[in-house]
Amino acid sequence: MTDQAAPSATSADRPIVVFDIDETLLDFTVLSHVFGAADMLRTWFNQVILYSEALTLSGLYVDSGTVGVAVLKMLAESKGRRVERADIEALKRLSGAMPTYADTPKALADLQEAGFRLVTFSNNPSAGVDAQLTHAGIRGYFSELHSIDDQVHRYKPARESYNALATTLGVAPSDLWLVSCHAFDTLGAAAAGYRTALVLRPENAPVALGRTPDIVTDDLGSITRRIVLASARRN
Repeated sequence: MTDQAAPSATSADRPIVVFDIDETLLDFTVLSHVFGAADMLRTWFNQVILYSEALTLSGLYVDSGTVGVAVLKMLAESKGRRVERADIEALKRLSGAMPTYADTPKALADLQEAGFRLVTFSNNPSAGVDAQLTHAGIRGYFSELHSIDDQVHRYKPARESYNALATTLGVAPSDLWLVSCHAFDTLGAAAAGYRTALVLRPENAPVALGRTPDIVTDDLGSITRRIVLASARRN
């Protein structure tokens, strides 16, 4: 489930923070150029999550890129429109070129400096994530990139996906922090036993279901500081 060899004993002993990527670290509003309006981007994204979970609940799997294109075509057909090859190519191109939010690089640097090991966990294949993070200039902060596409084939927020990541990392779920802007993500991770932090990016909010995230704030830097303090108290 990782793009690199197993970490050394020294790095394995460092506390681990797991990051979601799209919309958590990277600003996906650039994709609005494909849809023409921010509300249509949100509709597409929500439907991608819905049909990803429909596949998981049905015991089926295709990669997230295939889901995204299928949903794009479905939405277009429902409006009597047609998706052209250029639309699909634009979606792929812009998905790989998302910039970071302003608070992302410093938050990652501060966690790394504090001795944390940073990894990613995405519904998207690791190769695409690697390209995204490299383009955004933050790939070097992460020791490993993990994806449900590597082996578990259960889309987040399925609890099995978070359990599989903990097993791969060789730690108990309770030893992991999951940082995400998506309430469905923190809900699933909390159900698996993770500690969770919800960063409130634009048009995201907490949901009164499941276990409340341990941290809820609109600033990634604040999450970093509170994770460091929580780790110090625990140790």
